[in-house]
Amino acid sequence: MTFDGLMQTLRDRAGDLSPQLQRAAMLLETHQHDIALLSMRDLARRCDLPPATFSRLARALGFDDFAALRDICVNHLRQQADGFTGRANALQGDDAAGASEAERIGLAIGAHVQSAFSPANLAALETVASALCKARRVFLLGARSCLALTHAFGYAAQLFDDKVTLCAGSGNTLADPLRFCGEGDIVVAVTFDPYTREVIEAMQYAHARGARLVYVTDSAIAPGAELAWQHLVAPVAIPSFFHSLAAPMALLDALLMTWFRHAGPTALAHLADSDAQLKQQAAYVRSARRSEAAVAVPPTQR
Repeated sequence: MTFDGLMQTLRDRAGDLSPQLQRAAMLLETHQHDIALLSMRDLARRCDLPPATFSRLARALGFDDFAALRDICVNHLRQQADGFTGRANALQGDDAAGASEAERIGLAIGAHVQSAFSPANLAALETVASALCKARRVFLLGARSCLALTHAFGYAAQLFDDKVTLCAGSGNTLADPLRFCGEGDIVVAVTFDPYTREVIEAMQYAHARGARLVYVTDSAIAPGAELAWQHLVAPVAIPSFFHSLAAPMALLDALLMTWFRHAGPTALAHLADSDAQLKQQAAYVRSARRSEAAVAVPPTQR
């Protein structure tokens, strides 16, 4: 079995696993390098799970033991030994004593961006972009740190398509724009571990109304994944107390341009209108010279 086959098996069988085994399965997907490099006992200690959990997961997925499952991760890691991923792996554990936090984070993010553009994601980008062009309305659903992603994506998308609605959620109103969504609409939802409850509940609501969900997340078996029509999976874990949004942002940038390409001349005309309006408003400053609108400060206050 290949690593991609293992991930597909995880997705197919996730609904039949116990909550503890589901947690172990998610860790298997998002910490594949640890699976390959650590013993089962060390892995369990790092994930705060009993070692037997990983043995039970392996048997639930059809393997004789955890070693057989681990071999797939080891082979996958060997295939990625060159490039960012290999260098990031070299900075794991005790061998990284001389590496700075900045170096570890930089290499981890480089590896994340590289792995985010997998064949599965590239195919999904084309499928989703085509559907976005044909959708009646497009809703962008994100909260907490992920609101930055949906806001940036929505700001750019609205330059060439007027059917985009950002669900910002101020005043506990995250799901309110979805009250009229339904068949023909697409909801792009973004959340990562730990998954935001309001986003998952809003996904459930939109799905019940017949909208198609595009789920940007860090695991294909994340909460709410079973509701999604398409997944865009990107790693976010870095050597820090907080995750990095660089890889999912790169995927959304690629989705934006793929959508624009699929939209054709109409999108180009709308973009020209937006550009003309922004120029008329003098929305941006390109010169490094001091703005004429700057308020003069009296010499005594300088």
